[in-house]
Amino acid sequence: MTRRAPQRAVTRIAVAFLLFGTSGLLARAEVEVPTIHDTIDYRDISGRTRAALIASLDRIAVGEPGEERYYANTHWELRWSFRVASTGGDCHVTSASTDLTVNMRLPRWNPPGNAARDLVERWNRFSTALRKHEDGHRDIAIDAAHELASRITNTPPATDCEKLKRSVSRRADAVLDEYRARERRYDDTTGHGRTQGAIFS
Repeated sequence: MTRRAPQRAVTRIAVAFLLFGTSGLLARAEVEVPTIHDTIDYRDISGRTRAALIASLDRIAVGEPGEERYYANTHWELRWSFRVASTGGDCHVTSASTDLTVNMRLPRWNPPGNAARDLVERWNRFSTALRKHEDGHRDIAIDAAHELASRITNTPPATDCEKLKRSVSRRADAVLDEYRARERRYDDTTGHGRTQGAIFS
């Protein structure tokens, strides 16, 4: 029987921090380069046969009850902040920054000395493809961070800062919705990594 190892990125979380200020002059809004924090949580597995590796992978697989379980996933959390200034009766965004935390969970196997060469090669192909798929989720998260900062800084001025705050929130929600949808399309297109070779059989 062929065993598949799809991956699914878990729920995305966004938190907004709003910083307000005043200024007599309106300057061009500044977009800061996203700050990115990467962590990888390796889950060690063991075995010297295909069946033993599959059993070990199944033990570390994650997923909701009643749903498909996954050997790897990527979770990202995006926070943002911005500054505003009141000039000429309007409130403008003067700067925006984003802070992205990406946590990747991957299986790891250290082959024993008596493991078959073809099994080691099969594992290496699988783990490389698995990482490639999860890196795709990371790339989408980074794109979301850049896009979010850009849209915040390009938010049109409002007559007061509370209105501007609501407008920025709507734009941020729209970006997150778009990139969640992009991730779903990515998983659909790749079969959760299967078409990229992330399948252990």
